[in-house]
Amino acid sequence: MLFNSIDYFYFFVTCYILYWISPARFRKYILIIFSLIFYGYWSGSFLIHFVLFIVITHLCVIGILKTKKRIFLILGVSINLINLCFFKYFLTYLKYLMSEGNLTIPFFQSLSEFVLPLAISFYTFQMIAYLVDAWRGKFSESPFIHFLLFILFFPQLIAGPIMRHDDFYDQIDRSKLTFDFVQRGILHIISGLIKKVLIADQIAKMINPVYANPGEYDGVSILLSTFAFSFQVYGDFSGYTDLARGSAFLLGYEIPENFRSPFLSVSFTELWSRWHYTLSTWIRDYLYIPLGGNRVSELRYNLNTILVMSLSGLWHGNTYTFFLWGFFHGIFLSIERFAFGRPDRKSMSNLKKLFAVIWIFSIFSILATFFRIDTLEKISTFWTAIVNVKGKIIYKPDFWGLIIGSYIIQMIEYKQYFAEKLKPYTTWIIFFLSFFVYIALSKIEAPVETFIYFQF
Repeated sequence: MLFNSIDYFYFFVTCYILYWISPARFRKYILIIFSLIFYGYWSGSFLIHFVLFIVITHLCVIGILKTKKRIFLILGVSINLINLCFFKYFLTYLKYLMSEGNLTIPFFQSLSEFVLPLAISFYTFQMIAYLVDAWRGKFSESPFIHFLLFILFFPQLIAGPIMRHDDFYDQIDRSKLTFDFVQRGILHIISGLIKKVLIADQIAKMINPVYANPGEYDGVSILLSTFAFSFQVYGDFSGYTDLARGSAFLLGYEIPENFRSPFLSVSFTELWSRWHYTLSTWIRDYLYIPLGGNRVSELRYNLNTILVMSLSGLWHGNTYTFFLWGFFHGIFLSIERFAFGRPDRKSMSNLKKLFAVIWIFSIFSILATFFRIDTLEKISTFWTAIVNVKGKIIYKPDFWGLIIGSYIIQMIEYKQYFAEKLKPYTTWIIFFLSFFVYIALSKIEAPVETFIYFQF
């Protein structure tokens, strides 16, 4: 059930009405029921699988809280990682071997027809964080209903943001229907539709043929496609986050922000504090710091950086190109620290900031080919086409309009300057934006596009 589909609209309206007309003490149960329906709409069998792992994880948490024994932490983390690795890596590798005709195993032949459980990467990291927080003593009790809702909460279930229990628990049983939350919810939903449907999906229409047949396009189109893909991923994932946050606001919950103008960053360090922020902080708190953080030698620091970024790449996908995507980002982070220390935006001149923004965005976009294309052979074919002098082109007025629109959104979000200035006019802004989005959506003749991060 996609956030940008009519099915989700009817689903959410039904949930919204029942949720707010019910007595406060019943609302969390209504959310749990609708969250189960939301996941089960995709797969009933994997819903059972998902709930089973929630129960197992919670039992391990109870074991940690009652006994303080490390074995429950090891057991809980191991079970979740084995589940992730089995479906995302082991089973995928078996499917590859069987498709090539090199292996035939009857039992796994049937398993190989399974698709990846929806949201497995996101809910695995969320449950591991909960287990570790329990071991670190960040909470002393864990009501199962609260944990169940925390993991299942449908606005953030499929593709994050990756929440922590302290982002969520205090809001359970305290959600209220406020005018401010309604306004913020509607604005986030409008923002999400603009980013996803009006920008990301329209960019996808232009560049998908380029990636499918790069030899048919001229070199400029090849280069521009790499930059446009970065905007597509941003609009797609940031749009999903806005839709998720908007749905949560309308239900009386505030969930974490995940993006803020990443393509205006002047360093790789700043980029990763603005891109998929909840994953970056998860990696910092549960992987990077346990490896020593900043308290180790310079060599160890750089090795740790490369290691955690490579693992981040593997978290995103199960091909070696995802690993290389994370690995190279780790390399650039290490080079940046070695050459410049921690770049300080405040000390830069405007011209230096401009060149830094262009440099960071260019490298991010070039490395994004490892994110988009699944083999080095195909990547080589794609980049070889950059020497083409003739061929089809994508750089038409519509293309530049989408790129300019993407950067306007980045600038609006950067310091939220406009949000404060325009707050007194929010009602009128909602009215005009809603009208604009309605007209724009009515003119789009295309099937609903899934979200890129749903595959993770």
